[in-house]
Amino acid sequence: MNRSERIRIACVLTVFAVVFVALAVSSYAQKSATWDEPQHLASGYASLRFHDYRTDPEHPPLLRMWAALPLLAMPNIRIDLRVIDQVDTVEWVGIQQFLFSHQFMYINNDADQMLYAGRSMIVLLGILLGILLFSWAREWLGFAPATIVLALYTIAPNILAHSTLVTTDFGLVCFSFGTLYFLWRTTHTLTIGNLAGLTIFLALSVVSKFSAIVLGPIILVLLVVRATEGTPWSCRIGKSGALASSARKAFVAAAIVGLLVLASWGMIWAMYGFRYTPSPATAGWQFQFENDPSLQHRIPFLAKAVAWINSRRILPNAYTEGFLLGQAKAQLRGAFLAGQYSLTGWWYYFPMAFLIKTPVSLILLMIGGLVVCVKRRRTFLRDEAFLLVPIVCYLAPAMAAKLNIGLRHILPIYPFVLLLAALAVAELLRSKQKSAYAVLIALTLFWLFEFVRVYPHYLAFFNQLVGGPRHGYEYLVDSNLDWGQDLKPLKKWMDKNNVKHINLAYFGTADPAYYGIDCTYLPGALAEDRIRPPQLPGYVAVSATNLRGVYLNDLDRAFYAKLLAKEPVVVIGHSIHVYWMEQPWR
Repeated sequence: MNRSERIRIACVLTVFAVVFVALAVSSYAQKSATWDEPQHLASGYASLRFHDYRTDPEHPPLLRMWAALPLLAMPNIRIDLRVIDQVDTVEWVGIQQFLFSHQFMYINNDADQMLYAGRSMIVLLGILLGILLFSWAREWLGFAPATIVLALYTIAPNILAHSTLVTTDFGLVCFSFGTLYFLWRTTHTLTIGNLAGLTIFLALSVVSKFSAIVLGPIILVLLVVRATEGTPWSCRIGKSGALASSARKAFVAAAIVGLLVLASWGMIWAMYGFRYTPSPATAGWQFQFENDPSLQHRIPFLAKAVAWINSRRILPNAYTEGFLLGQAKAQLRGAFLAGQYSLTGWWYYFPMAFLIKTPVSLILLMIGGLVVCVKRRRTFLRDEAFLLVPIVCYLAPAMAAKLNIGLRHILPIYPFVLLLAALAVAELLRSKQKSAYAVLIALTLFWLFEFVRVYPHYLAFFNQLVGGPRHGYEYLVDSNLDWGQDLKPLKKWMDKNNVKHINLAYFGTADPAYYGIDCTYLPGALAEDRIRPPQLPGYVAVSATNLRGVYLNDLDRAFYAKLLAKEPVVVIGHSIHVYWMEQPWR
């Protein structure tokens, strides 16, 4: 790489980082906490500051600790972990941990100060993922396609939505993509640097989110393909030069798998301080979810497997029990899709969510990329397979699972979809025909049009196939649209319109009182003990998830269903519908 090319790359990445940060910060500064963010921050701070992993074992601690790093520099952060000792573990991982996290964020400390600091750390991962995407596309397809796909990544609503939230979703997307980028490089040329990148990113993935387990079969499949492929495997370790025989390639592939397993196992123990028990303060305190009868009934085989692992202390208690807890919760969960309700979901939920929550231009470019993949059969196993295998391996188990609560569960496929788009872009540029350039310009402009229509409400993005974000609540809710993020904009609307009191059915964990909202809580609010009849005549604000009644009983669902036929005064951020009501409507 010559000096001029390095300057070009540096300029592109600098512009990208500046624009990406501006779009991210200008959005998240307007938003209240989503449902899980207080929980993630409280857990991250407890893990980082006190090496206590009991707050919420449902996710590994790395990304939470990463988000909580700025909190160490904030004076007088208050948290009392002794309350955990007084509660049964099963009760604790239910409502009690939410109440604890609420206390930590909104009663004891300054919630937004902590929240925005934590979100800024996730934005940094958004920049890292953009750099990884650009690097892969440039090495594979060239500078121009890489630059264009990076520009599209910068205004990808689903990327921006989740790279601005303190959750474990986006970090896994970043680290899993980094894992497969370095695996792709490793299968082309075996070097110490490529192996180190592969090992580090996989280790980071497994302590970010339990769904990183999907990387196992992906890596195995792609290494087997490389080992059995006829071409020599370039190697710059030692004096081997190239691995030509199938036996030598299979041996190296097996050695890589062994290295990755060992590194991942060591990283898990390192993240939990090389300690089996979840807390240093109470040495005998352990999670034992495998002994819970309801959990044994839902996932009996996994409960026995975890009991066996725990009896030998192969992995930290909080890690195995957290995995078990997450799997148990995923077996039965309310879901909504285009007017339908279910506790076990639909196999077509994620394909449909992808189809209506992805920019139309990206869908068309992805289809174009798939067509190009068919035409490039000669290089398929060495390049294109690294895009398609991850997409299939992430999408298939999601479609088979019963947890249908958000597109974020297949978010890891998006960087690979963008690479497919880059492949289509490269083909259009290679043709050098005016019509091809016109198509590319038209697709880019339409993408920009869809993006501008939703800014700064990225989480609520829906494409024009369903009429845009205005109609999103007709198809999907929860973390696809309404995750509690618009309490702060609601207060801004109230102040602008001199509304002193509102009847509120808020789906979220942020505290209305923290933002100065005087409200009467309606059914669907987390504060169940404070639910009262609405004060009418007056304004009624209902989160889209409650409006659809996804997690409500039949009576409360019918209560809000009558509002669906009424035109709201305003819709805040596409997620909170505000109505003027003269009299009760039950």
